[in-house]
Amino acid sequence: MFRFRQKSPNGFTLIEMVVALGLSLVTVSAVYALYVSELRAQLVREDMLEMQQQARVVMDIVSRELLMAGYDPRGVNDDGDLSNDFLGITYDPGRLIVKADLNGNGLIADANESITFVYDSKTHTLRRNTGGGNQPFGENIESFLVEYFDQGGNPTADSVSIRQVKISVTARTEDPDLKYVPNGGYRTVTLQSRLTPRNL
Repeated sequence: MFRFRQKSPNGFTLIEMVVALGLSLVTVSAVYALYVSELRAQLVREDMLEMQQQARVVMDIVSRELLMAGYDPRGVNDDGDLSNDFLGITYDPGRLIVKADLNGNGLIADANESITFVYDSKTHTLRRNTGGGNQPFGENIESFLVEYFDQGGNPTADSVSIRQVKISVTARTEDPDLKYVPNGGYRTVTLQSRLTPRNL
């Protein structure tokens, strides 16, 4: 016949307590490790989302301003007076210079009518100058490349011949991901666009 052992009325034994505490510790440790892992993954996802948003904002604003290059509602570039002529885009391999007569007064001396984008590789910042100095415009930018093309789609270094511009923006995460080996742990995203300003 089989007999069940009854529990001692005095409570748990020392061995039972040690086993229970050990199991509790293992369970709590596993839950905490899972929580920390998920928290890190969430921070990486947020950093990547911010990186992608930064790249999109930079590309969108640069593209919009580039598409207005050469806007000349008064036709000052076509009149006989050469003193007020301007180029919509000036060739410069290190920066992007865009000019447009946005208010239609025949001059490009007002704010936002002559815009220069300059990339600072030391601070990973794209700067924008509309006449008040190089102001930070895009942060955590890994690279900002500009290529110029003529009417036939061939590369050109002649400002007068520029009809298309290719922009390439590479943004990176603000903080490195310790589990991501390439690029020092910084994840990157690259956006490219080839634009044909309608006013050139």
